[in-house]
Order: sequence, then C-alpha cells, then structure tokens
Amino acid sequence: MPRLRLINPRNPLNGLVQNDVARRVTLGRKAIFMPLGLAVAAGAVPRSWNVEIVDECTGPVPVGRDADLVGLTAMTCQAPRAYEIADAYRALGVPVIMGGIHPSALPEEALGHATAVAVGEAEGTLPRMLADFEAGRLGGIYRAEGEFPIATPRRDLLARRDYLVWNAVQISRGCPHRCRFCITHAMYRGRYVVRDIEEICEEIRSLGAKWIVFADDNIVGNLAWARRFFRELAKLKVGWCGQATITVARDESLLALMKKSGCLGLILGLESPNAESLRLGNKTYCDPADYIPLIRRLQAARIGTWGSFLFGFDCDTVASCRESVRFARAARLAFACYPILTPYPGTPLFEEYESAGRILTRDWSKYNGATVVFQPARMSVEQLQKSQMAAFGEFFSWPSIRERLKTPPAQKAGWIMNLAAHWGFRYYYRRQKKRMPDFRDAWARRA
Repeated sequence: MPRLRLINPRNPLNGLVQNDVARRVTLGRKAIFMPLGLAVAAGAVPRSWNVEIVDECTGPVPVGRDADLVGLTAMTCQAPRAYEIADAYRALGVPVIMGGIHPSALPEEALGHATAVAVGEAEGTLPRMLADFEAGRLGGIYRAEGEFPIATPRRDLLARRDYLVWNAVQISRGCPHRCRFCITHAMYRGRYVVRDIEEICEEIRSLGAKWIVFADDNIVGNLAWARRFFRELAKLKVGWCGQATITVARDESLLALMKKSGCLGLILGLESPNAESLRLGNKTYCDPADYIPLIRRLQAARIGTWGSFLFGFDCDTVASCRESVRFARAARLAFACYPILTPYPGTPLFEEYESAGRILTRDWSKYNGATVVFQPARMSVEQLQKSQMAAFGEFFSWPSIRERLKTPPAQKAGWIMNLAAHWGFRYYYRRQKKRMPDFRDAWARRA
C-alpha cells in the first residue's frame, strides 16, 4: 500500500509553539486551528493509500525516504517554508505534489519546487494525481474541473489535544461576491458550493461538541440552502459561530432562524466605515450607513458581533484608521481585528499594484496581514504599520472593553477573548521593554 504524507508548513498566524504569550492564554495548546483543509484533502484520498498528516504548527516535519509521495499545502505566507520542505524531499528523490491557495494562484512558480501542482479543490485533482503516480506518469499542473462533493475530513489523522479549535466544520466553499482584495474570489471565481446537509449534520453529531465553528468564508452565500440547513441544524441543539456578510441582518426572519439554530456569534467583514474604501475594494453591496442599525439588530437577537477591518485602502490615512476603531467601539463590537490590506497573488488588487510598481516585496512570508508589502497612497509604510498596532492597543484597552461589553449580548467568550488580548498585548510589550503603541506614534509623521 503506497504511503502519502500530507504536510501543513508552519504558519506564524496559527502556531502557538513558539509564542510564550499565546501558550499562556490557550492552556498549552500547540496551534489555534486544526488544518481542516488538509484533513478534507485526506478525505479525498482513496482507501488503497496509507495517508498521514504532519502539521508543522504542532511539531517538526520529518524529512526522509519513508514516504512514497509527499503533499504540501500552502497559503501565501506559508509558501517559502513549503518550498523549503519540498526541495528537501525532492533532493532525496521523493516526489512532491503541492496544492492550496498559493500554488493555485501561482502554479508555475510552485512547479519549480514540485513534481506536480494542483490548482483548485483537492477533490477534483488529488485522485487523478495519485492515479498518475501509480501509473508512473505524475507531473505538471492538474486543474479541478466540473462539480464534485466536498470530502468529509479525516480528523482521525490529527491529535485533538494539540488544537485550541478542533470543532471546525466546513459546510461550503467560495463566495458569490467579487471583492478585489479577497483570495476566495480569486480561487473560486464567484462559485459557491455547498455540502449535503445530512452529511454535515452527521459530522457535527460525531464531534459530540456543545458548540462548533463553521470554517467558511460566507455561511449564507446561498440563502435558500442556508434556510434549509439552519432548520436541520436547530434539531442538533448545538451552539455555533461563523462568518457572514453584514447584509444577513437585513432579513429578520433569517436572523430569527439562525438564532434558533444555535447562532452565538458572527464574524463580519466590515472592512471600513468609509464608503470610498468599500468602493475601492468592490464591496459595494454593503453600505456603511447601514452598519450600526444592522449590528444593533444582531445584538438585539443576542448574536455576538465580531468585526474585521482592513487598513491601507488608497483613501486611508492615520485619521481614518483611528476612525475605524472609534466606529468599532461605538458599535459595541464584542471583538475586532485590524489586518493590513494585503494584495495576495491571484487577486485583482495584486495585479493593479504590481502594474503600478507598488509591490514592495515578493517575500511571500510577509503576506500575512501584519506586514505592509505595498506602497500606501496616503501614508508611509511605517505609519500604516503603527496604525495597526495602535488600533489593537486602543480597542483592547480597559475603557474600550468596559464600554463595549457592559451591554447585551455580553457573552462569557467575549470577555475571555478580550481579556486575553488585553493582557497578551501588554505582556508582549513589557517583554520587549516598550510601551503599548497608540495613534500618536503614527501621527508623528505625515498622516
């Protein structure tokens, strides 16, 4: 029986092993999320193969001739490390296949480090690659074509105790929207694929968990299907969190159904309270003027609201970044994050910035949402970087936490995560012998 080793390269955004602060607040877990995508890929492997998963976020990667074939996945920030591992295996004569977001965006680049590259979903590529390996003709680029069901993940190949979030479930792929900065659109081109509802429910039952996380970019990309799914989900009596667009709150009947099905909280890609930012990102299906009323509607339904804001649109300044934080506080969001706008390869944003000569580096490890990799239009690189850290410092300050969480729905998880972020940031800066950054640091130069 041939042996396939699937490897998830280390990811600084997910691993906890090297981060003393993170280990303290996650009770010794080694990584935040299980590599669900790789577990799903393993689910697409024929049973005639012996398959294993190695997650470098939780431990070292063995490099040897004990595997017949090695498969590597990579988001953009993982690509350099994935290439290192691939080159090490190929130097030993072990063939390597690669897939995932970055190889799908730049397959020719990835092929310089692999025997074969998968573009698109594993279910539409991996079985063909394995068949070609057994036939002695593996090589080149394999593209997913046609329709195929999403595989059930092989959780049995991972150690549950290593992950803070083990109970992640995928119910769909893709998103019907076409945001210029989003790698999801770049990979799926507006397609939105859903799993069989009974299959999802069976997976949830098998977890035996009281709450789950839906690891989807948009759980309501197909409203008719979502309604059917929520009706069945309600029968399972579990709590859940997921990601959706703020527009979900326009439909009060859908909102009531989501709450009845166990919805505890939603991650909302708000991006900015500035309409010009949304226009630049081609997110015109959202109107920032509606944000507060829609957020209030979610809160009235006792659904936790977590907002994600992007810093670095061409209209952004230090002042507009601070305005995003003030908006998040005024909206009483339970949690928020402030990633730096990143032009990922394969997106229209990358093509625009590259043609304009604004890409500052092709060191893919820096494409992590925490590093400025392009020349901002109305800020310096340093100002944009400092604005991000100042935003975290202000949002997770004591005054902000108290004013945001003193009103319903003040869920225990919200308090725990805010306190963890508050003390985590302060512990980190104390270790660095630096004070917590604020917006005065960013304003020290031209805004």
